[in-house]
Amino acid sequence: MKLLPVVLASFVSAQPAFAQISLDSSSTLNVTGDAAVQVMPDRVRLFVGVESRNKDLLVAKAENDAGVKKVIESVRALNITPGDIQTDFVQVDMSYDSNNRTIIDYYKVTKDVQILLRNVQQFEDLLSRVLLAGANHIYDVEFTTSELRKHRDTARAMAVKAAQEKAGDLAAAAGLKIVGAPVALSAYSYGGGASYGRHPGGSGQMAQNVVQSVGSGGDGIGAEGTVALGKISVTASVSMAFQMRQP
Repeated sequence: MKLLPVVLASFVSAQPAFAQISLDSSSTLNVTGDAAVQVMPDRVRLFVGVESRNKDLLVAKAENDAGVKKVIESVRALNITPGDIQTDFVQVDMSYDSNNRTIIDYYKVTKDVQILLRNVQQFEDLLSRVLLAGANHIYDVEFTTSELRKHRDTARAMAVKAAQEKAGDLAAAAGLKIVGAPVALSAYSYGGGASYGRHPGGSGQMAQNVVQSVGSGGDGIGAEGTVALGKISVTASVSMAFQMRQP
């Protein structure tokens, strides 16, 4: 019987805490604005690999070197700048006999090459050439834009406007009014993007903040081509804080 008054007292003492909020004082509203600009890609980065297997390690390496040399020669035939062709990943593995784990069945030598194509109209030709030359792995295809800064600035300006409109709408819905300019502002980028060294087991280094949207419209490689470039989204996001008061 003595427990009941204590419990009731705790409820009564908690009630005034909700009444301490004053609508007469100004409050801060934090909002985030997001925006994306859809643009046609004008750069393509292709990651391909040549894998060779042989019971003799030196033979496997020699075969792999020859295959990679053919791939690079096929790329250079498109007048691609040597600086846009780079060996990206080299790995040597050994596979053991399934019946005897102490016996090496074969050695596997893998070497990857990344190619930056500055003329997207050559992409389909490039892909066919490297496959015919001996590339037996395609790890990634990335479509990017060379005017990232310009499109990012545009997206950021759109994100600021979106944040301002959101703040005004939220304040009005709450019966309040935004006071003056924002008191805090921060901007950042997000989304997918280009990364280097996307080999299984490897680590990727983030580059441009672009995400591919295949089939989103726009001009492709051509009516007779089999690769649609689509568009990429250059994104931006801003966070803003505003002071509010009653109108």
